[in-house]
Amino acid sequence: MSKYIDLNRIEFVVTNSCSGHCKHCSNGEQPNRGESVRAEAAVKTVKQLAERFTIESVMTFGGEPMLYADTVCAIHAAARDCGIPERQLITNGYFSKDESVIDKTAKALCNAGVNDILLSADAFHQEYIPLEPVMAFADALLRHHVPRLRVQPAWVVNEEHDNPYNRETERILTLFTDKGIMANEGNNIFPSGNALKHLSEYFSPPDEMDLFAPCGSFPYTGRIDEVTSVGINPNGDVTICSPTIGNIYKTDVLDIVDTYDPYANPAFEALLTGGAEALLKYAKTQGIEVDITDCRSACGVCRKAMAALKESVAI
Repeated sequence: MSKYIDLNRIEFVVTNSCSGHCKHCSNGEQPNRGESVRAEAAVKTVKQLAERFTIESVMTFGGEPMLYADTVCAIHAAARDCGIPERQLITNGYFSKDESVIDKTAKALCNAGVNDILLSADAFHQEYIPLEPVMAFADALLRHHVPRLRVQPAWVVNEEHDNPYNRETERILTLFTDKGIMANEGNNIFPSGNALKHLSEYFSPPDEMDLFAPCGSFPYTGRIDEVTSVGINPNGDVTICSPTIGNIYKTDVLDIVDTYDPYANPAFEALLTGGAEALLKYAKTQGIEVDITDCRSACGVCRKAMAALKESVAI
């Protein structure tokens, strides 16, 4: 076993396809739209990792994961059967307008053991997504006794900031609270992807980036030599934060995690020892110049550099 990995969470990006085109989306235009994670491989991954580690949480999201509801159900049923306590789904709730399909799907999710659903609803989602089928999905989940259902809004700047998007989000949230569905704290929109393109007026000019900031020092990140969570992408890539460490369609997932050594990889070692600055310098040694003019943090620089290296160099 690798001394650099002790997993407690598995996250599946079921697909990059989405039923919305939200202007706040940090992903922007993702590649491989129309592709989804292979259910059989995902189930095998859950079972193998649950046998090796004490997995506390499995999450499915996207894109819009409910475009591949059968795959979502298969992943969570495997997690339930493995005794993984938290089985979470993030969805915008829009995958059909047919109420019979909506009800059948909600029942299938509950039967598969999904026990925590975060429903993305706010001014941005509802700009493209009709609210009626989303409400019908919420009603169906309640009817089939989902253990936990919350709304997960996205806020511009923060929840307290007064702007048209936040005011509309607050209005939408009252429609759910009237049904007894409370809102989670949500998240503040991150300036990348579509958000940077469409909402730049709300983001402060970036301070001078500290490219020497230690790996794992930014929110929602972790050191890549102290790995507690892995992500599985639709193409089978296994990710830790932004770096890719293998592919479950090509290599057994236990071989991937057991042989993981970030200090044996020059790109990973550069990041760990010298931050994004050292990573950029390593990329230059490989003939790669990374344009970081649209990056707002060292974390964004790392993601962009790792993506460029993955395309050009085996890392």
